[in-house]
Amino acid sequence: MTAWTSDTERPHLDCEDGRLSAVLVDDHEIVLEGLERALSREAIDVVAAFRDDASTLRFLGDGSRTAAQVDLAVVDLRLGGRSGVDLVKEILRVRPDIQIAMLTSFEDRAAAMAAVRAGARGFFLKDSLCGELCAGLRRVADGHLVIDARLAAAVLHKEPNQFTIRELAILRLVAEGLSNRQIGDELHLSRYTVKEYLSRTMRKLGTGTRAETVLRAAREGLLPRDQ
Repeated sequence: MTAWTSDTERPHLDCEDGRLSAVLVDDHEIVLEGLERALSREAIDVVAAFRDDASTLRFLGDGSRTAAQVDLAVVDLRLGGRSGVDLVKEILRVRPDIQIAMLTSFEDRAAAMAAVRAGARGFFLKDSLCGELCAGLRRVADGHLVIDARLAAAVLHKEPNQFTIRELAILRLVAEGLSNRQIGDELHLSRYTVKEYLSRTMRKLGTGTRAETVLRAAREGLLPRDQ
């Protein structure tokens, strides 16, 4: 992995000279265990690991000494039926001092842009080499914006036309409350084709449910104003 980085005005934390404290959030236990071992080899101490957003927020907001010392949160893009992008916003409301990096299996440009807009300072793919991932996380903890190079161009240039005409048409019918079968009848498509289009749109938006997708689409200006 080659990462694109950008300096910010945040003071240097001298992370290379000491250990970092991190919180991990992923709905797969095996991922949490593997990531914890990888980070510990690079002097990044995982003080807590969670499989859901509610437990994460309770820990970070409980005022304990351990929680107060957390430098970095590493959040999976998909947490069961929820998007990790929403958790980024919620973490920053509870602890605006924490730096957040997102980790995902997919080269999802729209999700990377959404994560950065939400306040994440890093966006990495799970197939990254462990050493390079940890180095990138240290850069994030030090206040830099670090994005996997495979996605950096999309985030920097905010490429237009992320969605096809068909995807937008289906999205607008979903917002009207139509089922996949009803949308298929309306657009002369099979309900399976509609499901595939909708799944692709949800991946681009970084959402996990129909309701969340409609809400995100409205916020992104993808729906007509009367919807």
